[in-house]
Amino acid sequence: MSEPDPKSAWVLTRALSPREHVRAAAQLASGEVLNEYDHQCSVNELPPRTPWAMYLAGEDRRYAYLCFDFDSSRGNAPYDAGRLSHWLDELNVPHLVCASGPTGGRHVWIGMAESVDADLVRDLALLTTQLLPSLDPTPLTNPATGCVRPPGAPHRLGGVSVAQGPLTALTSCTVPLDAITDLTAFLVDAGAELPSPTTGLLRGMAVDDDGHPYIAGPRRPLTARVDAMLNGSPGEDTSYTLAAVLAGCAHSRWRYADVLAVVDAPAFEHVRTLRGRTGRDRIPRTERGRIRALNAAWNNAVRYVAAHPLNGTGDDTNYLARANTALAAVERAQERADAMPGLWGADRASSAARRSTGTHSTRAVLDALCLYIAQSAQLIVEADIRRLSADTGYGRTTVHTALQVLTRPLVDDDPESAWIVRVGEPEAPHGQRYRLSQRFSTDPEGHNRTQVPARPTPTRPPLNAGYWTTRLNAELHPLTHDTFAAPRSLGRTAGLVFKHLPEAAATTIDDLVHRTGLDAERIRTALHRLRFHRLARRGGAGWSRGDTTALDTAADALDVAGYLEARRARYGVERGRWEWWNAELTWMRKPNKKRRGRRAPSGVALFAQNDRPDYSRYPRGPDGRADHKEALRLVDAGILSPATALAAA
Repeated sequence: MSEPDPKSAWVLTRALSPREHVRAAAQLASGEVLNEYDHQCSVNELPPRTPWAMYLAGEDRRYAYLCFDFDSSRGNAPYDAGRLSHWLDELNVPHLVCASGPTGGRHVWIGMAESVDADLVRDLALLTTQLLPSLDPTPLTNPATGCVRPPGAPHRLGGVSVAQGPLTALTSCTVPLDAITDLTAFLVDAGAELPSPTTGLLRGMAVDDDGHPYIAGPRRPLTARVDAMLNGSPGEDTSYTLAAVLAGCAHSRWRYADVLAVVDAPAFEHVRTLRGRTGRDRIPRTERGRIRALNAAWNNAVRYVAAHPLNGTGDDTNYLARANTALAAVERAQERADAMPGLWGADRASSAARRSTGTHSTRAVLDALCLYIAQSAQLIVEADIRRLSADTGYGRTTVHTALQVLTRPLVDDDPESAWIVRVGEPEAPHGQRYRLSQRFSTDPEGHNRTQVPARPTPTRPPLNAGYWTTRLNAELHPLTHDTFAAPRSLGRTAGLVFKHLPEAAATTIDDLVHRTGLDAERIRTALHRLRFHRLARRGGAGWSRGDTTALDTAADALDVAGYLEARRARYGVERGRWEWWNAELTWMRKPNKKRRGRRAPSGVALFAQNDRPDYSRYPRGPDGRADHKEALRLVDAGILSPATALAAA
């Protein structure tokens, strides 16, 4: 379907708008359009120069339209929109699906025959969000300011909102109130639940005088890890850093006023600025945008902490003891691994010997597991092969081999002599769980009771989660770049040398030989290749790391940019197929299961015959066997995801 021109889109907006005004996006002097609709424009004037959004409710705060806004940043928007569209078809509810713009978002519009009470719409939005995680419920939970770009309205990054069907589904406005009630009942039957109708607060939550939520209890200082993130670099993913810091603040029983006192810290970069058009530059937010971003992030953080199982009644009293135990195990495992470089292929043993002892990839997998333990403050962590592949840069076959080496006992019939130990058996949809061997979880200062130490043991420095997460991330980061991991790139050897190059000081080739286990000739070759791409610098005292920003430039020059991203996307599709197949197995093993029903002659869907709302039937071949290749194709297609495959059949 061709894109409508702005003039016809504005005519449609004027005809649909339940108010005399629409909201328009802000624009900087440089021409950059922000994702902040902070001023109003009359529908009786010329169309605004920036993208506009139409109010869903009238001046009476009752909804004339329902629009489900699926955001790709929250999940698989086409998939979730397809599921909702399928449900609406089953309920015989006319609706319109729009591709909102170039980012992959979707809008599902419903035109109401009569206005709907805001409380009913809010309940519907909260129920839908539980089953369709990419839904942004804000427009449906705020009748005063909730708005969405109508069909044809331009997007700030280019393109327009393109309708995927006839506009009559929106312009006719024939959907009765009973249809929304039926949809709400269906969502409840599918497993969605509403919070307490009195306060909407989870256990342990309270609200201050200004209406901001917090976790009840005495205020505590931030943990070392959260404090390090608060004052450290926010990194590329500023939204993740902000969410992690605010979750730590909420867990330490901070209130909104306490957060405002540190809002100038580096971790709040996502509140002050937003990502620009290129994805690398940052654009300052408006004052209203900063307040709105902070309020939303704080509300989400408090609710996340309150709902987390570790929060219990709102007080995790054994966190410090558990964190110290986990960090002590990580520290001992890393000390042991550093003291035995030959286990990781640093002695340049034969290929057969490295298969039995380990390689640099084996050490990378061990470092990744230690990183998970330090981040979670748990001795037992869950890690699937694809996640380890993404965090180490190695392929899943290499990761699988490394896990086999790490779990192989060094002493017969003694599983604790291995580096890591499998815990239980994986149960879908969860992956395998691992823990470090118990030899790393016991006191290393064991002495014979008949002996007395000649001198007192020196005092140990306090364990620091921030130190270990930073160090292990620094160890793994060079391995997860296309410049070293992709075929026909600089290669793993160059990546290993780059990892051991200091950023400020200088090191010699002899030091690199000791650290990497590589011979001097291979190190010199790798250094010259790194220097050619400005990734290594040679000075009077030796070699140091070059411009780290040149990694992307080197990947472009080698024509390998995007290799790891494509592999992660491929693994994501495989994971989606795996989830679909597990859902099919669960349904197949279900006693007294009901077959998917047909429509009655009246056209009303027979929901009593449909007890599999989340996924359609798994693809089957002519012989009735599961067709995994076809399932992979459907998941990869996006628009033909599990929820919509049946409707497309």
